[in-house]
Amino acid sequence: MNAPQSLPDPSDRQALLAWLQANRAKAAGHAPVHSLAELASAQNRRLRNAIVHGQLIDQGQQDTLRRSLWLALDGPPVRDHRVESAVLGGWLTALQAAVTSVAHALDDQRPTHDSGPVPKEIQRATKLYSAAVFPSSYGMVLEEAPPEAQQELRDVGPTESLLDRTMSTILDLADKAESGAGSEDAILATALPLGRRASGHLSTLSGVVADADARVRLTWQSPHSGLRSSTLSSDGAQRCRQTLRAAEFEDREDTFVGTVVGGSKVRGTVEVEIAEHEVITVRADREVTALVRAYADRRVRARVLVTTARSPLGREHHSYLLLDLEQDES
Repeated sequence: MNAPQSLPDPSDRQALLAWLQANRAKAAGHAPVHSLAELASAQNRRLRNAIVHGQLIDQGQQDTLRRSLWLALDGPPVRDHRVESAVLGGWLTALQAAVTSVAHALDDQRPTHDSGPVPKEIQRATKLYSAAVFPSSYGMVLEEAPPEAQQELRDVGPTESLLDRTMSTILDLADKAESGAGSEDAILATALPLGRRASGHLSTLSGVVADADARVRLTWQSPHSGLRSSTLSSDGAQRCRQTLRAAEFEDREDTFVGTVVGGSKVRGTVEVEIAEHEVITVRADREVTALVRAYADRRVRARVLVTTARSPLGREHHSYLLLDLEQDES
């Protein structure tokens, strides 16, 4: 078995290039590394395995790895590979709250996300555990919850779990915050559909980075969705926080008359055509199959709770929760 290699700081470009040059010749059975992209993939895989598992494993064993998040912090709060405990504690607390609330918002089995406690099974399935630290200004690895907690929730697809979707959304938001001109509108396009609660937690998470004048690099590794990294600077975090704080949310009841044209048992939604070529998707807290069977292609009167998220730039997002559904007799 190979011994763990000494790997460079991922944020040090010169160290990466030097390591690449020194490792062009590989042992028999290992393909040589010829580019920074190949280096990044090999380094991330080997670094994670060497630190968390204490050994190097073959690519064929990759599917047995658990999902993990590597976070690398740098900036004024970090000195000599040490980080201020208040910054690290604040970040980890805000990160866990954001992950749980975003997962709840993305969980298609839940008809409403902005009221009441987050279900215990989602809290357990999205809990992150500190696993190890790695060479960086300050780096640590967070792993997914144990398998028994993950099994409480169904995966949302053949290769993607709810936690994968959640981390992808958070990394999307970091990318949008760093996208430069027009980033505010991109931030809102990502966050507003998640609702009031998740947007608030994402604002708090961004605020930890902004207030500390720090920078964080997040790398999500999944045996199914692969490897992805995003970086959030203090400036990007400040833009994200200010943009989300300025968003306004309001709830109102409304009644729509239209035709039931479809639904999804998996997503817990009913589709109602309320005007020509205009279809609203309504979340339902009751058996969707029975609703669609009873009202398919019929005119109905749907009483719904409409939540509107509105930005200062004029962007709006509407979500609908079914309160009552009956056949329209008019």
